[in-house]
Amino acid sequence: MTASPNRGLALTAGSLLALWGGLGFFFAADGDPGFFNRQGGMLWNAFGVNPALCFVWVLLAVVLLITGLGNTVGSRNGNLLVGALLVVFAVYGFVFVDTSANVFALNTTDNVFHAIVGVVLLLTAVGADKENLRAIRASARA
Repeated sequence: MTASPNRGLALTAGSLLALWGGLGFFFAADGDPGFFNRQGGMLWNAFGVNPALCFVWVLLAVVLLITGLGNTVGSRNGNLLVGALLVVFAVYGFVFVDTSANVFALNTTDNVFHAIVGVVLLLTAVGADKENLRAIRASARA
């Protein structure tokens, strides 16, 4: 597919988030149909979903898919951005899971998923493609 780990991961994670976001819209109606409801439906009996969370997943998927189809620098920046947002989302979920501020119907499974995917995206953005990025920068200077 591609020689860049950042591009490959961006396309893979983007596809996963797009699939879950799309399916989540159908299962979000199981609970209260409000957009920011705290008790959403369940996706695969594990992930709590509501329309707001599914919308966020689809937006993040669009960012990853667009940057993954671009160049190495763009996919690295996309992975960095989405990874940071998912880690912030995980922290938000762990802090506000049982409060009225949980407007995304997050549960522990959602929080662990966001933390793992976010950390993997961040580590790949920071650690991978160093040789590719050096070559790109060197050719830009020449």
